[in-house]
Amino acid sequence: MYQLPYFKLLAQASGTTTVKERYDIDRHDQRLRTLRLLSILVTIFYFSYIPVDMYLLPDIGLRSVLLRIFVVGPLVILMLYYFGRPGPIRHKELASIITVSLATLIWCLGLLGTSDPRVLHYFYAGLVFQLALTIVLAHPFEYSVYASIFLCVCLYTIIWFLPGADAEYVTNHLVVGVPTVVLTLMANYRFSAESLRLYLQRVNAEELRAELALHNETLDKLSHIDPLTGLANRRGLNRRAASLTRSRHVPDQYVAVILIDVDHFKAFNDAYGHDAGDDCLRKIASALQGACGPQDTACRYGGEEFLVLHADSSNSGITGALLAERIRETVAKLDIAHRKSDHGHVTVSVGVCAGLLEHDEALTHLIKAADQALYAAKDTGRNRVSEDQNGSLADV
Repeated sequence: MYQLPYFKLLAQASGTTTVKERYDIDRHDQRLRTLRLLSILVTIFYFSYIPVDMYLLPDIGLRSVLLRIFVVGPLVILMLYYFGRPGPIRHKELASIITVSLATLIWCLGLLGTSDPRVLHYFYAGLVFQLALTIVLAHPFEYSVYASIFLCVCLYTIIWFLPGADAEYVTNHLVVGVPTVVLTLMANYRFSAESLRLYLQRVNAEELRAELALHNETLDKLSHIDPLTGLANRRGLNRRAASLTRSRHVPDQYVAVILIDVDHFKAFNDAYGHDAGDDCLRKIASALQGACGPQDTACRYGGEEFLVLHADSSNSGITGALLAERIRETVAKLDIAHRKSDHGHVTVSVGVCAGLLEHDEALTHLIKAADQALYAAKDTGRNRVSEDQNGSLADV
């Protein structure tokens, strides 16, 4: 039995546990609600047969009432109490199996002692318990198999003690009983296997969605990052600017655009090669990150140009200029050799412009103003900071 595909699936590894353990944990709450409701309905159905017993078999009617109320009733109460206790769902399904099996045994024992020949017809109703176990309550297949064996032992042991029962009657009963047991177990297996298959499909779909979301998040991050320097690219800059624009309701929320250009970088590439040029840009990018604060966004704006978007709750026209000067000094201290430069090492020119991000086009205007300040810094000798102050330029 345990070589069936259903059991092989349950035994497969799932992370640090098995499919069976994960399946039982995930289905616990929903299965418990269903099991509790179905158990109550089956109990009501079971007790509703008291009038049937009293009508068909009046000589054991009182015994039937007493057995159902004082034996089966407490068993059901204990089962429902156990359902409310912490524990694996399979233990609770096992409790349900045991309760129904004992209820079947008690029903069979209750029929003993009757002298009414109609009991032979009534005894066919015992197969209803098989339907309840395998189809209605739909317990796991292995539990259903063991319970079915127990029910068959009960029914076809008690049957020989019924008045008027003979080999022919038992054979007729088996003709109905055996197919009922086999077919209900087949249906139960299909239900158990299909439930597990749908669960695994759902788990796989959820894992794929999570993996896809992670890949999308990674791709989104990569699409906003410059691959050479690891800084933000223009898309990353626009995202940060949009975020600041949405928060422009904050009073006095100024930003400073700091535009940085590496002096004589084409000459550096010609003298040292493109690999050295790439390494130079990476070192400058690292220096930018070290000079900037946590609220600043440093990005590679294009080629040898970098841009820092500096946000501060105070007047960023001042702090932006100070940050620009710090960036210039930090790059100079890298002391990257540059024989084509008048200074003998790599330097940068910096343009600064500050203002409010009052609308979506504000960043474009600030960048244009910072670019004009940058050209002013280059025109006045490079390796310096120039600031745009309301349309006028000033060296820092």
